[in-house]
Formats: sequence, structure tokens, C-alpha cells
Amino acid sequence: MSIVGLRKIFSTSVGIRIGKFKLRLGSLMVIILMGLALLFIFALIPGGPPPSTPRPRGEGPVRQVTAVVAQVGRYKVERQDFELRFERLAKQQLGGMGIPQQSFARYQLLESIIEHHLLRQTARAEGITVSRAQIEQRIAELADSSIDSQFPDQKMLRTYLERKGISYQEYHDQVRKALEANRDQLKESMLLEKLEIKITSQVQVTEEAVKDTYRQVKARHILITPEQIAQQTPSENESTQSEQQESPGPTASEQTAKQQARQKANGLLNNIRQGADFAELAREHSDDPGSAEKGGDVGWFGRRRMTKEFSDAAFALQPGEVSGVVETPFGFHIIKVEGKRIELPEDFEENKQRYISQQQSYRADEAWNEYRRNLREQANINIHDPELQAMAIMMEGQQQKALPLLVEAAENDPYNMTARYTLASIYRQQGDVTQAIEYLRQIVQQQEGASSAQIHLELGTLLREQDKPEEALRQFTSASDWAAAPQYQNYAIHSELKRIYEEIKDTKGVQQEQQWLDEFLQAQAESVGTSGSYPMTAP
Repeated sequence: MSIVGLRKIFSTSVGIRIGKFKLRLGSLMVIILMGLALLFIFALIPGGPPPSTPRPRGEGPVRQVTAVVAQVGRYKVERQDFELRFERLAKQQLGGMGIPQQSFARYQLLESIIEHHLLRQTARAEGITVSRAQIEQRIAELADSSIDSQFPDQKMLRTYLERKGISYQEYHDQVRKALEANRDQLKESMLLEKLEIKITSQVQVTEEAVKDTYRQVKARHILITPEQIAQQTPSENESTQSEQQESPGPTASEQTAKQQARQKANGLLNNIRQGADFAELAREHSDDPGSAEKGGDVGWFGRRRMTKEFSDAAFALQPGEVSGVVETPFGFHIIKVEGKRIELPEDFEENKQRYISQQQSYRADEAWNEYRRNLREQANINIHDPELQAMAIMMEGQQQKALPLLVEAAENDPYNMTARYTLASIYRQQGDVTQAIEYLRQIVQQQEGASSAQIHLELGTLLREQDKPEEALRQFTSASDWAAAPQYQNYAIHSELKRIYEEIKDTKGVQQEQQWLDEFLQAQAESVGTSGSYPMTAP
């Protein structure tokens, strides 16, 4: 791959959207590696809590944190246990896990622990067991596959055994012994595997069901969103800060906007039923920017392209029919179906069984995911850690209600940099740059934050916005220094610094950043050329 190709891959910063809030997580490579580490941690969560010790902090301010992070029924996620698991996760992240990634990663880890407990509890309630013989067989299989993957060439294996002076059986026994150390974790994994098989084996797919996946409808729609209603009438829909923070559910203004959006949709539906032109109403009133100017036309689509509520309504209509008001997570829709068709692949009859198997696999995954969601919804789960509680609330789009919990987490724990970073991100999005700068300054005063190139970069960017060029420049310099290692996650840092130096006409800064970028890309291009695959640069 060319240097230009590498530049395109690693120059893009990645974030996640939590409701209306976007949290920066860094480069694409950082996110991929973090996800792999989380999957690995989830696979190794043991049945009982591992030996745990408090994370050493040394002398300093006292952490006023809850002893229990969360509780699922009578099962408690102890803080010491949780912190130990997270430290394992962070260590497995190549290049380290920065502060911007940690908050979401902690939330994901808690969700994994909760789900694992629920599945383990359910498996036992279902009477599912794993025998000693089954475990022994699995260990033997894993030993075989481990050796095969390590030595795909038998000649290489023989050379290795001769050099070590051992027989194949002796080497096989060594691998088995290493796997035995994770016997309890393996047993748990096999228990959950059996539960999944029991659930997914109930899924049966017919030929007609497969054909149904290739059915399409052509439709128009009109979308009315509560958010747009609120923007149009801010004086009526704007809630106070105390209302947003204290209300556990939708605020009065949100409820009002939703009610008004529904009323508007009902009004438009009445107009359509009285003969108004659907396309003209869509152009004038629809809040969907992608289809409004086309008269609400969304073209042909399959059942899974749209949300379930939208698809169920559309596929239930005949050409020419108009739905009632359909509520989805996006707002309120009125749908008009203009055509239906089925487009089977040309080789469907010839490879019918393959298509049925593919659909069987897809629906089995779907059934398993739905089963896990239902377990989660029915469980009695209480999150006691305020930061993790705030993250759960933000996942539901309630950003404002998460603020007091994040403030509590930051005030009670002087070492909690992730709550401070999330607060800085929220305040920055809300336009309160002064408050955002204050939280970022608190972070860089701590050892972990002081070594974070991304934190220095973001602080420098905000200081520049506040017309504090000298302080901003010091932060940019720190960002460049701390991102000196030739690692993928540092590419985006230096690319952004180069852009900033170009804007402020700092020729020396531009040259310095360009030199780092050129050297890094050239090294990666040479590595790809010699190995045929992307190298993983160690920290």
C-alpha cells in the first residue's frame, strides 16, 4: 500500500455518539485494539472474583468511592475486583489506553461483567452442566489447534522439537498444562456456549422465510421530530437546568415537544386522507433532510434496512396505501407505499441450501442477541458508581441528567480523570469553554494526564479559542513531545498539530510535525512491503 493509502487510514479520528453527545476515542487503530481487548477480557471473566488488591495510590487525597460498583440482584461487583479487571484490560491495549478511551471502556467492561453473570446464572437455572470429560476433551482440542497454528509446517515443528530435545507428546503435554491454568474460565465459557446452542437451536428457517428477506417495498415518508419542534419553539420547550438534572425521565419540555410532534403528524395525516398531495407535504414539512426535497421518497428497501417499527408498518401496506402515524426512535412517520417486489439472487435455486444456511446463521445470532437483551431488561440492576451510572444515562441520550453524577464522581475522587474528561467534553459541546478548560487543566496536573498527548492537544485547542496563544502553544508542544513514539494512535495527533501550526503560521512547528509524519509513514510502508501485512508497533 502507498504512503497516501496509509495516510487516509490513520488520519481520521474516531468517536462514539452517546445520545446527542460525541465522545472522542482517538484513532481507528486504538478503537480496534480496545474492542479486541474487551472481548478477550469478557472471555476470561471467571466464575468467582479473582484475588484482588487495592490499586496503589501512594499518599495523597482520599478517594471517596463506593465499595460496590454495581449490583445485580444479590450479586455484587466489588470495586477492587472491577479495578483489577480494568487494569488487566488496559495493559492488553497496545500503546496503552488513554484517558479519552477509558470512561467508555470502563462502562463496556461493567456491561460485560453484568451480562456474563446473568448468562451464567441462567445456564445453571436451565440445568446446563459441563462434565470433567468434556473439559478434558476441549483442552486437548485447544492444545492441538494451538500447536497447529504455531507450526503450520510439520518441518518447522520437527526442527523445534529436535532443538528442544523433546518428543511431540512431551510438547503437547506442556501446552495442555498451560491451558489447565485456565480450567475454570474454560468451564464457564463452555457453559455459556451450551446455553447459546440451546437457544439458537430453536431457530428454524424455511425456504419461504428466506425468500421473504429479498422482498422490497418502494415508499415515501414524512418525518416529524420532537427535536425540530423544540427548536422552532424554544421559549415554550426550553427546560430549566434544575429540571433537566433532577427529572429521572423525559423533562416536561421534552414531553411537550413529543406531544406537539405527534399532533403535527396527525394533522398532516388528516390532510393526506382528505386528498392532499403526499409528496408536496413531505417537501414542506418533513424533517428528514435526505428525502424531504425528493417528496419523501426513500426508494426501494428491504425489511432490515429500516428500523423495525418503520419496516413492520411499510411491509404491512399495499401499494397506494398510507400508514397511520408510526413512532420510531427518530420521531413520527407517515408512510406511503408505492410498490412491492421480490428480487431473488440469480443463483437462488441452484444454491438454495446455502442461502437457507446463511439465513439460519443470521437468525440464530439475532435470537441469541434478543435473548441476552431480554435477560438484561428483566434483571434487577443497580449501578452505584456515579460515573458509570452517568455513562448508562448518557447511553439513553440523557446527557444533561448525567452532569451532576459526573461532578460527584470527580469531586469524590481526586484521581478520577475520566469523569473530568467527560465533563470537559460535555461543557465544550455546550459552549462553556471556560469550564471545559478548567477540567482539562485538572487532568494535566495529574501524572496520567500530564503524559496524555491528546489531552494536551485538546486543552491547547480550547486555549487558542480563548485567545491565549502562549499557553496554547505550550500545550501543543507537550502534545507533540508525548506523542513522539512511532505508534498508530499518535498519527492523528501529529496530523492535527501540523494543521494548527499551518494556521498560526509557525513554520518550525509545521516542519517538525511533517518530519514525524513522513518518517512514520515511510517506516510503515517499508514494513508492509517486506512483510506483506500491517505491523503492530509496540509501545
